[in-house]
Amino acid sequence: MKAIVITGPTASGKTEIAIELAKRINGEIVSADSMQIYKHMDIGTAKPTEEQRKTVKHHLIDIKEPCESFSAGEFRKAALKIIEDIEARRKRAIVVGGTGFYLDALINGLDDVEPVNDKIRLFFDDICEELGSFYLYEWLEVIDEDWADKVSPSDCQRIKRGLSFYVDKGVPLSSLFSNKDKKNNDFLVFVLFASKDFFRERIRKRTERMVELGLIEETKELLERGYGDCDQLKAIGYKETVDYLEGRIKTKEELIREITNNTLSFVKRQLTFFRSRFKDARWIDIEKEDPLTVISNAVSGHLP
Repeated sequence: MKAIVITGPTASGKTEIAIELAKRINGEIVSADSMQIYKHMDIGTAKPTEEQRKTVKHHLIDIKEPCESFSAGEFRKAALKIIEDIEARRKRAIVVGGTGFYLDALINGLDDVEPVNDKIRLFFDDICEELGSFYLYEWLEVIDEDWADKVSPSDCQRIKRGLSFYVDKGVPLSSLFSNKDKKNNDFLVFVLFASKDFFRERIRKRTERMVELGLIEETKELLERGYGDCDQLKAIGYKETVDYLEGRIKTKEELIREITNNTLSFVKRQLTFFRSRFKDARWIDIEKEDPLTVISNAVSGHLP
């Protein structure tokens, strides 16, 4: 029995589609969202509501406290175990989310990467702290262009990983992942997409709704709980709201505009990643097709 994967950029409507599909085919949802795993972070992560989670069982939501880590490898291990359990109960597993590295690990697998020498790793830690990620990113583009294409210039963690590995091992980190392009037949993968203008309007309305629901208050409470230094509060939506609370963004209108623009840039990066990693997926233009109908029809041919 193939597990179903529904992915797509932020604001593409994955949650609602997955819930309706789960009702139709006796399914349970496995979240593949790297922010929804965290407790106390509900509005800014667009977490499914309590009512939605009562209607359809969800997994891998609210399993960590902010500041705790959860790697792609840990996600893969946990998700595979949950999928096995769901299928053992004669139900359908529906993996839903937009975190590309999680889904890539689940669908395409992970290669074993040797640990890097601690002295080299600490060397790049110091440089990143002193000069910033953009400085290191220029180095990465020179020595491992393929790995640089997969990471953001602001993602110091993955930039350091690529540089450290090259200096220690003498080969690009990206060279280890060449075997990940093999076709995986264990999943039916669907990717939702649309035009930039469509996403801009949808993201703007979504952001306005988040602010109305209490994004500012939620972020303030997270700061009061002592989570201000967590990487999770540097995620889009929370980072801008922290800036608003600390006076660097002056008005709610400016806050909404900043979150919208930054989210739209993130959507572009998500789509680029999905195109590079999920070559056998069924892409659904949500402006022209009804995704629930498309997915339901495709899944019906794989029902037991």
